[in-house]
Amino acid sequence: MATAYSSASSLPGVAGAAASRRRAGRPAAGRPGALLRRGLAVTFGLVVAAAAILGTTQAPASAAPVPGTVNQCNYIQDGGGNEIACDVTITNYLDLDTGLSRSDITVRTCEGPVGELLCTTIPVSFPTATTVVDQCNNSANGGGSIATCNVSVENVIVGDATTSPATVDQCGGSGAEGPEPTLNCAPVSTTTSATITQCNGSVNGGGAALRVTCTVDPSTVSAALPVTIRQCNDSVNGGGSLLTCTASLTHRILPAGSVIPTPTPPVTTPSATPPVTTPSATPPTVEAGQTPTPSANPLIPIAGGGGSGAGYGTELAETGTDALPVFLIAAGALLIGGILLTVMLVRRRSTQL
Repeated sequence: MATAYSSASSLPGVAGAAASRRRAGRPAAGRPGALLRRGLAVTFGLVVAAAAILGTTQAPASAAPVPGTVNQCNYIQDGGGNEIACDVTITNYLDLDTGLSRSDITVRTCEGPVGELLCTTIPVSFPTATTVVDQCNNSANGGGSIATCNVSVENVIVGDATTSPATVDQCGGSGAEGPEPTLNCAPVSTTTSATITQCNGSVNGGGAALRVTCTVDPSTVSAALPVTIRQCNDSVNGGGSLLTCTASLTHRILPAGSVIPTPTPPVTTPSATPPVTTPSATPPTVEAGQTPTPSANPLIPIAGGGGSGAGYGTELAETGTDALPVFLIAAGALLIGGILLTVMLVRRRSTQL
């Protein structure tokens, strides 16, 4: 009996190759659609990555001004036999309806050996309120030194604001040793986180009676414009030293809609002849062991750092870039590039098939 064999069963390798050629001869179903979905997924991933890097919120184009700070006569004239005399006068203006504020300031700094002071006075206006005064701290430590420092702050507030008595931390840990009484303070008060902190840890080491004279005039605070004053702390420690400091913080509340006066720049009249520069006297000598400290005042206006106009020591320059346009451009570019890449891959695959 003859047995019949099919070519497919007798030559399995040949049959498999033929089947493979038939499969290769026609495009696989759904392959272009799969490539399109894969390309779109890659594009979506690129857009999400761009969003994560650049962020979706708009960054400020410039840094907001920070409240002003007066910081002077600190950590100077140590070594004994030295004297400092520093004053700060501030008038703050705040309109609660508009949120706009500014401050007019006059600072005076004097330093040198006792009785030989060299003084500098600087008036300046800030585009924001000045809310911190820090002066005459950790200074003039050494026997026979003198410190005289004063702060006066007035807040002019337009709108509905209230005031309350200011807290005071004064004359704690001062005036140790020497004949009693050593303190002449009004009031003598110990309070943490006080509005006015002065004359603490100072004038220790002996000396005359009543060598610590510190006064806080009747003062008030307002939550609308909080101010802190810190002066004459940890200073003039050493036998035979004297300390005299005063501070005041007052408020003037005006009805809403009141006009805040604008500062008037001084008028300079040109002189007929150029001024003659007179050589200065011999600079004061620095005692052995004493390091001279520059007394440049931080209130001097400085050039703006990329913003419009001049800036100030307490005003941050306009910096940074608006992130939203950058994000939109980058995301759009990635999206278009991903779509073009997907179309190119689909066309190439179709051509090959």
